[in-house]
Amino acid sequence: MGLNKQNKNHNANSKRFLIIINVLGSTIPIRFVVNETELVNSVIDTALKLHAREKRLPLLGKDINEFYLYSTHVGSDGNFQFEI
Repeated sequence: MGLNKQNKNHNANSKRFLIIINVLGSTIPIRFVVNETELVNSVIDTALKLHAREKRLPLLGKDINEFYLYSTHVGSDGNFQFEI
């Protein structure tokens, strides 16, 4: 029980970041917040799901292994911009 409480405190203290993802060929970036512990695969998966849910173009696949995420800019305000 003590370990569970300790994990909750760690998650409450973790930093959160605004992620801005530009999908090549799309006009409007996807924006969402992630915890600092999120894995890259999870960020790509979230971006693909948001892209599909919002019915954005171009149409993208669902296999996260077919996409690369790379940083194009790290703002002075701590926001990160990526492209898929």
